[in-house]
Amino acid sequence: MKKHLLPLLQAAITTYILMRLFGDAGIRTQAREAMAAGAAVVSETLCATRWWLILRSFGMPLKWREAVAFSSIGLFYSLGLPGSAGGDAVRSLYVMRLFPDKKLAAAFSVLADRLCGMVALVVAMLATVAMRHEIFLSGELGRSVVLAAGILLAGAMLMLVLWWSTSISALGDFIKRRHKWLGPHLLESGGIFNQMAGRPGTMVAGAALSGVGLAAHFFCYYFSARAFETGLGIAEIFSVMPVVDTLTMVPIALYGLGLREALFTVLLGEFFGVPSATATLLSLGGFGAQAAVALLGIFFLPFVKFLGLPAKKPSSLRA
Repeated sequence: MKKHLLPLLQAAITTYILMRLFGDAGIRTQAREAMAAGAAVVSETLCATRWWLILRSFGMPLKWREAVAFSSIGLFYSLGLPGSAGGDAVRSLYVMRLFPDKKLAAAFSVLADRLCGMVALVVAMLATVAMRHEIFLSGELGRSVVLAAGILLAGAMLMLVLWWSTSISALGDFIKRRHKWLGPHLLESGGIFNQMAGRPGTMVAGAALSGVGLAAHFFCYYFSARAFETGLGIAEIFSVMPVVDTLTMVPIALYGLGLREALFTVLLGEFFGVPSATATLLSLGGFGAQAAVALLGIFFLPFVKFLGLPAKKPSSLRA
């Protein structure tokens, strides 16, 4: 019994100290902000892992650390560019330098990566509308925002279906005959669906990672909500995040800054009675955690040459 007294005493003292520390409101706020940043790190790491799996299945056996480094650099560049296309182009360029004979596959890997992410977002959107439809019908402006997000996502899925249809043999032959200039390029890009269909295991794993990564992304804003003591729970944050993420995909603002805050103000204000200033702080807190993680990508730039890249950088990445 005596040999357990010291560990028990140490545990009791540690517990008391932690309780005293986290009894301080300022420390609790800082801890929740740190948890928001941690959730952002988890989300981006899972997204990089998803892309790494897809790259390997497409015949580009990149090391995991390389995929994380290239994704981090792409995330850094996306901070200063509307939408995510700029960051995607950057990571594609790095892979193309490593595999110059597989440039099309490198581009397809990024598209497949994004498609896996869209699957997770569509599922989240459908789930939140199904479970929260009575709330989403309660406010006129909020209802319009949710409807706009639904239309945008439905339109994107329709475009994907039309794009997928180009991989059907009969339709492909028709396109070749009617559009001799556009046909070959369109059919070549539609080949991504054949590649994805030939790798069902990787696509399922990618969709699963997307789901977990999206949840971690939502938690980033939940911890921000806790930091600013909004009184919102996980269910409330998770119900509005698919709508916010869908509309901020539209490249009309740098990293969605401004648009995201307006959406949080409308949705949280109309549906849950959150004051505009509090909703704005919540949004900026979540964005700040994401931006802090994205800025870390700059630290990978001096070291990418040690990951197998030539010392000379692509011309598009020069200062």
